[in-house]
Amino acid sequence: MTKLCIRDLPVEERPREKFLKYGADKLSNAELLAILLRTGRKGTSVIEMSKEVLHSIHGGASGLNLVTVSQLKMVKGIGEDKAVTICAAIELGRRLSQLHVKSLYEDFSSPKAVAAYMMERLRYKRQEHFCAALLTSKNKLIQVDTVSIGGLTASMAEPRAVFRRAIDGNAAALVLIHNHPSGDPIPSEDDIKVTRTFVAAGAVMGIPVLDHIIIGDGKFISLAEHGYI
Repeated sequence: MTKLCIRDLPVEERPREKFLKYGADKLSNAELLAILLRTGRKGTSVIEMSKEVLHSIHGGASGLNLVTVSQLKMVKGIGEDKAVTICAAIELGRRLSQLHVKSLYEDFSSPKAVAAYMMERLRYKRQEHFCAALLTSKNKLIQVDTVSIGGLTASMAEPRAVFRRAIDGNAAALVLIHNHPSGDPIPSEDDIKVTRTFVAAGAVMGIPVLDHIIIGDGKFISLAEHGYI
């Protein structure tokens, strides 16, 4: 059976024309991906190839958050240019989401603000990422730095490295952030121990650690709210 090509579809069902007529929210994930891919391969329409991409990724559409150029290139018909285009679009989407959150919240000592800012960047990571949010004296966000990747231990999350970044960034306070790849944000004994080490160091440095946010899959826990800070 010959597969349908984009040019064989009615004009109003083609992804680009459908996007222009009805808006992006009316397109499926495969159709949006097809717009980025632009063309299919011989015998396979770009929509069918888009579906192949989604089926090849663990987690389907949500797995696009972690997809790499190398993984995309494993799909027949996707070269480096197409793969880079997809990865760049995903990263742009994450950055726009963060800019939106930053515009909504003035006070980044709020666990909800920090979690909203970091959720989509961290929730799908397969390794623990330990980050520090640098805040002004009015708790506005300066930037978020990734300090280490791997298990959250004293060696991986060394206070000296974090406070050096805080000083370089002229931060008045810090919020620590890390993810749990299991998706469950309940703190471990190591999480609590590391948090208390940082709180003590912050008191000495004059740069208080206001909170430690643990990101799970669509949920989070504030160690300050749970009485550990």
